[in-house]
Amino acid sequence: MVKILITGGSGSIGRYLIPRLLFNMYQVSIIGRTEKKIPRVESYTWNLEKEELDERALRGVTHIIHLAGAGIADKPWSPSRKKEIVESRVKPLQMLAKALSNRNQRIEAIISSSAVGYYGGLTSDTIFDETARSATDFLGSTCKMWEDAVQLFKPVADREVRIRTSVVLMNDAGALPQLVRPTKLGFGAAVGSGKQWMPWIHIDDLVELYVEAIINKNLHGAYNAAAPEHVDQTTMIKGIGKALERPTFLPPVPKFLMKTVLGEMSTVITEGSRVSSQKLIDTGFEFKFTELQQALNDLLK
Repeated sequence: MVKILITGGSGSIGRYLIPRLLFNMYQVSIIGRTEKKIPRVESYTWNLEKEELDERALRGVTHIIHLAGAGIADKPWSPSRKKEIVESRVKPLQMLAKALSNRNQRIEAIISSSAVGYYGGLTSDTIFDETARSATDFLGSTCKMWEDAVQLFKPVADREVRIRTSVVLMNDAGALPQLVRPTKLGFGAAVGSGKQWMPWIHIDDLVELYVEAIINKNLHGAYNAAAPEHVDQTTMIKGIGKALERPTFLPPVPKFLMKTVLGEMSTVITEGSRVSSQKLIDTGFEFKFTELQQALNDLLK
């Protein structure tokens, strides 16, 4: 029997992933700061500050999926917010690995979210694959610490999978609603140069990737979760306008203005790396949505 424990299971990705896992007849439980009422799903809690968790959550677990983490772009990057962003990703892994070790319990796989921010907030012609080194800016160092914590599972897990997630296209959360809102009003515009890369993945493909990481025992290590088509932010905005049948003729919002408003966090929208998903494709994984316009039409029309 496959029994999956999900951290951050009530978040935006978890809301799509859990029904898919239940459809596969997997047992699913979640763990987080508070109990959540989700049909057919057991809920447990932890206290990250006290480094305590309800170890009943680990009974019979064969796989752990780690989705928990404070939103990168939800609040300005003050020193305390930066600490929260890192600890909300790293501490749960540390606690779970320690608890499994104390219980002398082994699992089949730890499958952890990561992000293409691993390669940093840098716009260039470089196409980053999974062999590239992590960047040294805040995004890169956060992802490096996040992924390093996954290595704590080596003594207690048969394999580990790190899913470096790009911009997830979904209707009810993430970047897309933020881009759709002004475009619907006729104010759709890129930010900065508009030439910053915007790797993306449709939520349906991301969910299937997590399922594949459970099923395919040959998957291990890091994978870029990004559709094979490379697009920049201008192309993204124009694609949204086309799907909504709205004009997108405005010039880009100046980069300095975004930096004035958002500070260091502005790099999330003013810069972007180009990434390769060839390693994932070589495993036999097939994207349902390979072209941006196809994905946007599916979500917005």
